[in-house]
Amino acid sequence: MSDALSFSALGICPEILEAIEVLGFDSPSTIQEKAIPAALNGSDVIGLSHTGSGKTLAFSIPALELISPDESTVQVLCLCPTRELAVQICREVDKLALFMDGISAVPVYGGAPFKSQLEALKRGVQFVVGTPGRIIDHLESGALSLKHLRMLILDEADEMLDMGFLEDIERIAEAMPEKKQTLFFSATMSPSIRALVSRFMRDPVEIVIKRPTLTVPTIEQVYYEVVFSSRIELLSRLLDTGKVKMGLVFANTKRVVDDIVDGLMFRGYAVDRLHGDMPQVMRERVMDSFKKGRLNVLVATDIAARGIDIDDIDVVVNFELPRDPEDYVHRIGRTARAGREGKAITFVGRRDFALMGRIERFIGVKLKREPVMTAVQVEQMRTEALVDEVIELIERGAVLPEELKEVEATPEELATALFALLKAKTRREVQDIPEDRQQKRLDRLGTEVTQEGSEIPPKGDSWKDRGETVTLFMNAGKMLGIRPKDIAGLFYNTVEMDRGAVGDIRMFPKYSLIEVDAQVAPHLIEALGHATLCGYRVNVREDKGMGEGNGYSRTRKKRPSFWESDSYEGERRHSFPRGGRASKGHSRRDKGGRDAKGWN
Repeated sequence: MSDALSFSALGICPEILEAIEVLGFDSPSTIQEKAIPAALNGSDVIGLSHTGSGKTLAFSIPALELISPDESTVQVLCLCPTRELAVQICREVDKLALFMDGISAVPVYGGAPFKSQLEALKRGVQFVVGTPGRIIDHLESGALSLKHLRMLILDEADEMLDMGFLEDIERIAEAMPEKKQTLFFSATMSPSIRALVSRFMRDPVEIVIKRPTLTVPTIEQVYYEVVFSSRIELLSRLLDTGKVKMGLVFANTKRVVDDIVDGLMFRGYAVDRLHGDMPQVMRERVMDSFKKGRLNVLVATDIAARGIDIDDIDVVVNFELPRDPEDYVHRIGRTARAGREGKAITFVGRRDFALMGRIERFIGVKLKREPVMTAVQVEQMRTEALVDEVIELIERGAVLPEELKEVEATPEELATALFALLKAKTRREVQDIPEDRQQKRLDRLGTEVTQEGSEIPPKGDSWKDRGETVTLFMNAGKMLGIRPKDIAGLFYNTVEMDRGAVGDIRMFPKYSLIEVDAQVAPHLIEALGHATLCGYRVNVREDKGMGEGNGYSRTRKKRPSFWESDSYEGERRHSFPRGGRASKGHSRRDKGGRDAKGWN
């Protein structure tokens, strides 16, 4: 931000300056200060700047100055990756054009009625903001013409390329005149962005804005080490404590979002989802319910959450770690707004620590580990939260209902009975998760602590102490050259589970029998129904007693683990071999990934 410079010094027309004053902007941000004069001079501009730096004004002001109000043709086209961002940009354009007669803007995006957009385009607009897929639909229908286009804007260009919109952008570009001004805004300059720039722009002015402090100091950042199958229960326990008044939960895929919402709804929580498969009307209805407090929790993907701007979110939960550290910053930045305090909670599995380390290095903050709350701790915290709610509702001079006056009981007895009734009606049965058993073992055997202060299981905590197993059948064996460590690697890389959850691996010429922890067996069967191992398509299911596996389908006491057996071939001193890997799309974590138009 420049203290000395004002918007009037950038050469902006009086009508827009008047709108800026009404909107309450005092001075331009760094990206606005550098991009607006360059764009007003007619140069192509590349703006590399983070989300929230003021990019919308940086490209909207030069675009509005370029428009001729007397012509009702499309003169400016802004492409962006999501519907929420399209609506947000269009609102800002309308505000800036408040004192500019004859200029109109319209958002064009999928998920909204085609007819209303068609009618708006036919009435004549100069500024169109849209997502690539729906823009192409209107071009092909003939409702949208770009023959008179003067400026092309690409906002969040890196995001659009990540989502597979390159071909759509190229198709749209074919409908534009060759001579036009182009503005690119992106958070990063990847090789694909650089290639796009070379094709679309002429001697562009490149503006790079360094990111300021990445996370707000008022955000408490913690993590829980927890297997994937335990996360809905852990999330439920956090909600049971009453500490989450307005929570935003992030997942990486639409499928996981649906699983979370279904699981929480089944437990009776006020929760809903937000992702790209929902009609726009439904998305707006969900957001309205969340803003008005009818929902305690909103579960969303990163893309769908773009445009969420609510100051009252007190907790953000990363149900899964985002793949990009910048997405982590965007996620947790939705709490601790307007000077408030907030909390960011992240669930991590054993294979997530490398990614979490990258995020910690990126933000310059080390996340604090918190132990998984036990049922007793949850009950205590829930009781305290209920007491706080009761205290808030106490009214001085309140009169008992007539029906209660007739009850023969002291005030203490009456209050105790009513509080017990309230607890019973709001009580949820806490479900057991593997972390509970691990904590009990730690409490019983003692806890070993690393130099960083994180707890690790005591030595000797082996397969033999962990209960029961299930035998799984895989239709691949020695004839394919597959080794036990390939199978174990496939299992561990597909489903998050404790070390030692894969036990005895018995290999035969055409198939294999693998003993696994009974707790993770259903998740392995689901995730590995059709997977690829060493280049071969394999199928995993519960053993039904075929051939030499006769009788292995029943639950049985665990054998020595893969780590303790001869199958490990003396490699115990090294990290686990990662030879096997599920094919993309068949891992539990890969299903429901984004495609070019089916955004998360």
